[in-house]
Amino acid sequence: MGGTTHTDVAAYVLGLLSEKENAAFEEHLLDCPNCQLDLLELHHLPDVLDRVKATWPRPPVPEPAPRVLGALLEEAAATRRKRRRSRQLAVAAAVALIIAGPVVTLTFFTPSSVDGTTLVAPIESPPAAPSSAKPPAPGSGSSSFGWSDAGSAVGAEVVVQGREWGSTVDLELRGIVGPKRCQLLAIARSGGAPWVVTTWTVPVKGYGVDGSPDPLRVTGSTALSPGEIERFEIRGENGQLLASIST
Repeated sequence: MGGTTHTDVAAYVLGLLSEKENAAFEEHLLDCPNCQLDLLELHHLPDVLDRVKATWPRPPVPEPAPRVLGALLEEAAATRRKRRRSRQLAVAAAVALIIAGPVVTLTFFTPSSVDGTTLVAPIESPPAAPSSAKPPAPGSGSSSFGWSDAGSAVGAEVVVQGREWGSTVDLELRGIVGPKRCQLLAIARSGGAPWVVTTWTVPVKGYGVDGSPDPLRVTGSTALSPGEIERFEIRGENGQLLASIST
């Protein structure tokens, strides 16, 4: 593609780029908000030019033979359909990128092997920021589930609030030191893969221990309703079970 990439929007809309240039521009379009906006403004240009062309007097040129003319018209129509589909997809992608904002962040927690089973969740929440707020008290649809240490010094308590779309889960954790990456898992009564509710990192000082007495409080969510949850598990990134809370 000659020149600066930002100048190729009109050429792309009009279908003047080669396949290689077309692919390069579409790749550039994913990361360029300016070109995305230009594309939204110009994507109707071919239709406008077609309407102008329909009213423009045709020059007196010899008509090609019917067979040649038919082939040319068919080829031109196929090219227009292909380019129109490509423009529509690009415009849709540009709209999605603009709506999503300048930065889209996807956070993944590496699945770990637990008792020979890989932990995989259909939807995973981003790491939750530790909160100084106390978990909501039981009541008004909330259910609190008591402390469990799974044979270790780690203690945990969860408060589950039923929602129309699933559940919100408030976790209070103490007796843990870092550095350590952890995840809260919801285990469904129906079985299947655990659902990741939230993830976080424990600093060296830890939570709920000597020198750092405050517990860790985080909030997450799951598509499971409270009645579908058999228990919660807190595991380290190596799959180590730190706490188990039955519901």
